[in-house]
Amino acid sequence: MFSTLECKKRTKPTMHLYSIVLCIILAISTSARGLSRRSTLIRGGSTREVSEDDAFHRLATAIKPRIDGTNAKALQRTLKALSSAQKALKGLDGAAHEAYQRTHSSTDQELTTVAGRARRSAARTASTADAFLSAELCELIESDKETENARKKKGALENREVLLKSTVRLTKYSNVSVLVLWEPSYSGGVGIDHGGIKDLAGAISKKNRGRVLIVLKDSVNDDLTGTINILDSEPWEVELKSGLIANEVASVQLHLYRCAGRVLEEIRPILLGDTLVNCTEAAFHFCGQSLGGGIASLAAVILDGSLPMPQEKKRKRKQVLNKLAYNNTNSTIEGLGQGRSSASVLGIPPCLSANVKAAFVKSIIYGDDVICRTTQLSLKRLFQRVRRMLKGGLVGRHVGWMADAASLTISSMKEHARGSEGEEGRLVIPGQTFLIRPRRLGGVCSMHEVGGVKGGREALRASFLWQLNDILLSKSLWKHHLLQSYIEGLDKVQLRGVGDL
Repeated sequence: MFSTLECKKRTKPTMHLYSIVLCIILAISTSARGLSRRSTLIRGGSTREVSEDDAFHRLATAIKPRIDGTNAKALQRTLKALSSAQKALKGLDGAAHEAYQRTHSSTDQELTTVAGRARRSAARTASTADAFLSAELCELIESDKETENARKKKGALENREVLLKSTVRLTKYSNVSVLVLWEPSYSGGVGIDHGGIKDLAGAISKKNRGRVLIVLKDSVNDDLTGTINILDSEPWEVELKSGLIANEVASVQLHLYRCAGRVLEEIRPILLGDTLVNCTEAAFHFCGQSLGGGIASLAAVILDGSLPMPQEKKRKRKQVLNKLAYNNTNSTIEGLGQGRSSASVLGIPPCLSANVKAAFVKSIIYGDDVICRTTQLSLKRLFQRVRRMLKGGLVGRHVGWMADAASLTISSMKEHARGSEGEEGRLVIPGQTFLIRPRRLGGVCSMHEVGGVKGGREALRASFLWQLNDILLSKSLWKHHLLQSYIEGLDKVQLRGVGDL
């Protein structure tokens, strides 16, 4: 028989989790209706009506073929109604952040008074700098005009040489633009040490090691329907060649994974050519946004050797006869950049299972970006919510937000409680992941590390308040995915104590 003290110790985590869930549901039930009828508060305290039609119309159009027996207008109204519960969760997070900012001065505590605070500040600072580089290069690939402007002094192409501009196939109806740059004067870090606080502080090698920059942009970047069509597919299992467990498998987003292989095949002559053949210390850095960023991150993982090279289907007899030679050439790509491969990506979808630890990939999520939350599993949960609301009819749409709030909270609780169980079959955003949240107070953005967090306050906020495992229905779900929004958000990130590091 357990003592009273032992019983309390055993039940405390469970009771704490359930108390959080009950508080969230209670807060939603008292605020969701008010939030759904309230005009949007903008910085400075004034109000204005914000049209939600564009975001919900785009999403309704994208998912309509998967919802039987409804029209686009009805589906759009349903998505607006469902957004009330999630809007309330966002309101709770915003209120908590404002309360903390009003009661804590940035000079209240030194960086060294809280364990790990200096490391977290350094990581946020370095990731912000890397993200700016990625955004600059993504702008560069937008048009020939941008490329020409970048050749000017202090432009993105200063001290960099264009080695390749090409396209590869993503799916039957989409492709990816590839831009490869060579920077011979680069003397910074490689792999997990690429960029980072050492480069910012000037602690770099005296030797010019050189750097290959690979920038990717997908052709459906501005098409929500096309993007969702690509992401709505089951995770694909691949057998890992390295790891502590024999025959360990990982999951990938199939279309992005195959395209990553095609990108590496396209740039193979550069990676193995005369420019780099004698430069064994050169860094390989991938950049991209949206699906292009997902492909970039997977290509970096393959080049590091953490994932095998994908095998294309052999459709012609000649290709079948040359299978052995094909596999031999693949081995020169896998692991070619081990310890020297890295990526900095923006707004990418979950595309790799969490059991592949790719710390050399830095991923940025901005606000309510819908693509960063889109997998086949999250889409299925959204379809279930929509069908449940539609079945309730007119009355159901008025009272269904309460049931939806409870459903969302319980779903988030299950995801949080699951932890690492079954992680090899669940897609996540790879690498070190940072969430940028726009804030009303002070017109700034807060930055939070969310990738690989197993527990604690940030993990709870990611599951319950930030809803990173579910599609967040918000008027900003598509706006926050745009490259310009990422640039503006990065520019407003509040970095504390950078000068003290």
